[in-house]
Amino acid sequence: MIKGNGSTQADGKKMYDDIEALKRNILWSALQGALSLLGESSMKAVMHHLSKRGVDINSIDIKDLEYLLHSLFGDGASVIINEMYKRLEKEYLRHGLDIDKDVNATIRERMMRLNSKAGI
Repeated sequence: MIKGNGSTQADGKKMYDDIEALKRNILWSALQGALSLLGESSMKAVMHHLSKRGVDINSIDIKDLEYLLHSLFGDGASVIINEMYKRLEKEYLRHGLDIDKDVNATIRERMMRLNSKAGI
């Protein structure tokens, strides 16, 4: 479940006043989900490392995030990043947000274009 700023509807779902806040929350959730593949203690260690470098739910930048993950994991970061982009795309669709339908582009390329338009 995506957590963040917004009020709660009768059905328990969050409502967001700001589409950018929703997108930041989706990105944050996708990051946590992808890192959870490493196990809880490893995920917490990576999240701590990222927070020390200024990454949090209110100031998450997708390009900086990729850079930091590559600095931590080297080429292995691509596994985490690909999983994060799969989760992003799934959540964008679930929330009825526009997605890039360029079939010749990778999930990463499509999500980077969307998030750069959104300023994330």
